[in-house]
Amino acid sequence: MITTIGKGITVTGTIHAEEPLTIAGTVIGDVLAADYDVTVEPGARVDGAVTARHITVHGRSKGRLIAREGVRVLHTAAVRADVRSPKLALEEGATFNGSVSPARTDAAMRVAAYRSGRPDAAAG
Repeated sequence: MITTIGKGITVTGTIHAEEPLTIAGTVIGDVLAADYDVTVEPGARVDGAVTARHITVHGRSKGRLIAREGVRVLHTAAVRADVRSPKLALEEGATFNGSVSPARTDAAMRVAAYRSGRPDAAAG
């Protein structure tokens, strides 16, 4: 099962996902899905930290991207973020402004879990 935040939806606050999440609308706040994949669709926008197993960005993301496995920034994406992930794929044509720290992924996952009030979520 995949949860989708639709194109006409704006969510303000923290999202805790226990399944894969697709964002087609707008999220102003953090997305916490440490054991699942998060996709930001074309035309979608996330202003906040995204913590997931794998993150794929087609739309706009501003904040932190923390992925246990990898981050993909596709040609339609505009990303302004600090990335903490062992892998980063940046397609030609994508806009990226930020930093990448592959060695800090585990620590970033633990911090994100702690901030969410769910320290057990970092165990993955």
